[in-house]
Amino acid sequence: MRIVRPPTRLIQAILALSAVTVISMAAQNPEASGAIIGSVTADRGQVVGLRVKARDAIHKIAYTVFTLKGRYQIYNLPPSTYELKVVEPEFESPVQTVEVKAGETATANLVLKALGGGSDQGAGARGSMAQRSYGMRADGNKRAVELVDFDTLYPPGPARDVLVRACFGCHGPVAFHNRGPMSEAGWRRAVDRMFDPAGRVANLSPGVPIVSYETVSREEKESVIKYLTSNFGSGSRPRDLKTDPIPRDETELAQALYIQYELKRGQGPLLANGRPPGNRIHSVFASLQEPGVIWVSGNHSNAILRVDTRDLNYLTRTKEYWIPNEQKIDTTPHGIIEYKSTVYWIELSGDHLGQLDPRTGEIRRYPLPTKGAGGHSLWADSRGNLWYTLFAEANTIGKFDTRTQQFQEFQPVTGWTGYGIIVDRQDRVWVVGLSSKFTLMHDQETGQWKSYPTTTPSRRLAIDSDGKVWNAEYFGNKIAVIDPVSDQVTEYDLPLKYGNPDDIWPDSDDNLWIENAVYSALVKFDQKTKKFTYFPFPEIRAHTPKLDRDSLGTIWFTLRDPSGPGIAAFKPKGNVPMKRASE
Repeated sequence: MRIVRPPTRLIQAILALSAVTVISMAAQNPEASGAIIGSVTADRGQVVGLRVKARDAIHKIAYTVFTLKGRYQIYNLPPSTYELKVVEPEFESPVQTVEVKAGETATANLVLKALGGGSDQGAGARGSMAQRSYGMRADGNKRAVELVDFDTLYPPGPARDVLVRACFGCHGPVAFHNRGPMSEAGWRRAVDRMFDPAGRVANLSPGVPIVSYETVSREEKESVIKYLTSNFGSGSRPRDLKTDPIPRDETELAQALYIQYELKRGQGPLLANGRPPGNRIHSVFASLQEPGVIWVSGNHSNAILRVDTRDLNYLTRTKEYWIPNEQKIDTTPHGIIEYKSTVYWIELSGDHLGQLDPRTGEIRRYPLPTKGAGGHSLWADSRGNLWYTLFAEANTIGKFDTRTQQFQEFQPVTGWTGYGIIVDRQDRVWVVGLSSKFTLMHDQETGQWKSYPTTTPSRRLAIDSDGKVWNAEYFGNKIAVIDPVSDQVTEYDLPLKYGNPDDIWPDSDDNLWIENAVYSALVKFDQKTKKFTYFPFPEIRAHTPKLDRDSLGTIWFTLRDPSGPGIAAFKPKGNVPMKRASE
């Protein structure tokens, strides 16, 4: 059972668990699967916890594991032809073609050529291309740069205080220096856009600015423009934040398995500009009704995707539902959930909350009361309500009653730019905002709002099996836990500097898994030992904005691979052989 589901979902979750066990046993019969094993060596440098990827060239599914003492093994592979290689920036890897037959183990040894210099990179160069809207360069910042600390790159002063208070919570630690160099006119255009109700930030429809003059005064805004021009203006030398090397715990890494699913996408109906929508995707939700099915929001592709990961056939496992609208715009579906056999999403640029009946394919859209603020995230309570946040500074948190189809919106604080939202088992609503150094809790029984302070703003949050609320503090490089019983807030610093934890999600053992784009990794936090362990993504410079967990404990997310945006599964202890019937 997914812990944060409303209690009325308990029976469905138990049934789903039973169903997915049967499906997995049938789909992954050990006698019908094979394995690849081998060694990894290099002409120089250390072979420690390196990523080894086997891509199924027929089914277009890739399996990534990590080396242990120079060896690797990939179990439970469907019979097929595989392209095998090591994925590390420090090494050049050959690509071997390996045939895997049912019930057999193939051997493939890989010899690497060390390239050198791959680990000594700045935060912008290491960070994900998918985060270029936050300031990361699409070219990976391959320029010669000077690596410095934060205070050197961003000298302290009143203007930096404004940036830290109002800007870094969204843009993160690599936002501004990676956009430069720009003239003062260029920086003025960039900053003005954030205050413009028609600025179309994040493709929002016009209506509400991302930052208002109630939050940042005109004088403060002017000081920010001067500060950015002074430090990152025309002619400024390229510099970046010096990051730490990622420690590789081979013992833990060797048990882990990433599985990536490539998606066959069609061309959607043409938009009003005469162009088809793109193919980008954003959030995932693991279905409880159909174990193995993952629902995906087609951010910038104007579609909802149903991906049946039980289906090995690349041509049939992805189904797209295009979102019709009179304006013929990309509605930018963002947050997505499944609730009572129905899929719901909220739109960043379409100003609607959407509804899909998977049985009939019928789509309905409900107009949001507040226009131009950008619907961002949503979650369901057990009373039939969907709670949502708005991305722009509308100071608003909303509720949609699925029975009456009526909206209600709340404005508990000012200067609120909404982001993550979750609902606990007591139907209390928890929300965080991009520039707010606190977590808000709404008690539906009393109607009261309560604030829990944190050192820096958070992006997303989750709830563990004990009911404790966990936050990912994006710019602060921290995670925080709130105990609703004692009201105590405890924060933990991630060990590698200048990280940017985006999302956080518990596994079935209540370990917390944290997305960290600067280090292109998932980070495990063990509540019992307080230990952090980094698990590099299966792609270099990868990022995902949202995590979810299914009833078997697999963590799901979107991830860009060489073929384009796809979805990925992470099994912390998934790289083990299945027992055969005779054993």
